[in-house]
Amino acid sequence: MYARDGVEQACLGLQAACGADVNLLLFCCWMGSRRRLLDTRFLRRAMAAVSRWQSEVVQPLRRARRALKTDGVGGPGAWRAHLRANVATLELDAEYVEQLVLARLAAQAARPVGNAGAEETIDANLERYLTLLGARSGVVSRRRLRILRAACAPRGI
Repeated sequence: MYARDGVEQACLGLQAACGADVNLLLFCCWMGSRRRLLDTRFLRRAMAAVSRWQSEVVQPLRRARRALKTDGVGGPGAWRAHLRANVATLELDAEYVEQLVLARLAAQAARPVGNAGAEETIDANLERYLTLLGARSGVVSRRRLRILRAACAPRGI
């Protein structure tokens, strides 16, 4: 899903605007595309399951990768670039571990919603997650949410 048109920018925009976890955004979309409505309690469990991993592993790797972009941290540029590439690989591996944790939780999610379509379920999951983050409606771009829904909803469902 992340490689589809506009999804990366939409996810990173929501990450910057309201602290959304990209993997949780994609999880909400993925579950919604299967018409699995995530209630507040389940989303809180999912957030708690990945919170410590995010704060203690993923975010420090992300900060290190970003710091290595600039001359301000010192060290030869070629070595910084080499180290930055290695840290980026580690960051992606850490993100994958988070996805595995969320995939395990998926088996415990509610069964598919009877009458709701995938688009409506994706919207509901994203809205519920962003509400739990305390995102104000003015901060959350409706355009970003539309991009995610369009990229993640199976056609004709």
